Amino acid sequence: MNLRVTIGFLAVAVILGVLVFGLDKFNIGPTSAAQANATATTTASQQPQIFSFDDSKVTAFELHQADKSVQIQKQGDTWVVAGTGDPANKSSFTSLIVRMSQLKATRAVDNPGTDLSQYGLDSPKDTASATLDDGTKYELDIGNKTPVQTGTYAKKADAPDVYVIADQVATDLERLLADPKEPPTPTPPPPTNTPAATPAVTGTGTPTPNP
Repeated sequence: MNLRVTIGFLAVAVILGVLVFGLDKFNIGPTSAAQANATATTTASQQPQIFSFDDSKVTAFELHQADKSVQIQKQGDTWVVAGTGDPANKSSFTSLIVRMSQLKATRAVDNPGTDLSQYGLDSPKDTASATLDDGTKYELDIGNKTPVQTGTYAKKADAPDVYVIADQVATDLERLLADPKEPPTPTPPPPTNTPAATPAVTGTGTPTPNP
């Protein structure tokens, strides 16, 4: 091989080695921490936080759907349906309030405009409001499903932003509206008496006389 070519290759190798050492030494370029932060920021921006409150501080919860409404109030350590005093459906209520207390959107609607009818939010299909022990109220309006059925449109009652949320929120709300009371504990059926088996009767044969 030509000596000049060999020297040229060696020089290039040395320069590359110096560059790699310098980038590593002085942290030039994106660090793993920066990349992680960028990823976390991107993920957070894709799932905007709608509500964030302590579900244990909720003292009243109200649901509306068309002409149907249900209010659930806290009395001591129990939840009751207002107006009846019946115990509230614990499983449905707990699922809904916990989900709502840390509600995140699948995404925010870009430039939603002022015509809320396109989202079913001019007259919301459902509304849910949680009142905390300090009087703070969090109210969610729920509209139509998205055209491609990827979620449900929703917004805070006191803000113009429109979001797409998981259908499960509306499902939980409608389940509680349909059945706000704690279902009764089923009564076990009475035991069935099994009659004792009747022992088989062994017949006595007629003796045959000897001739």
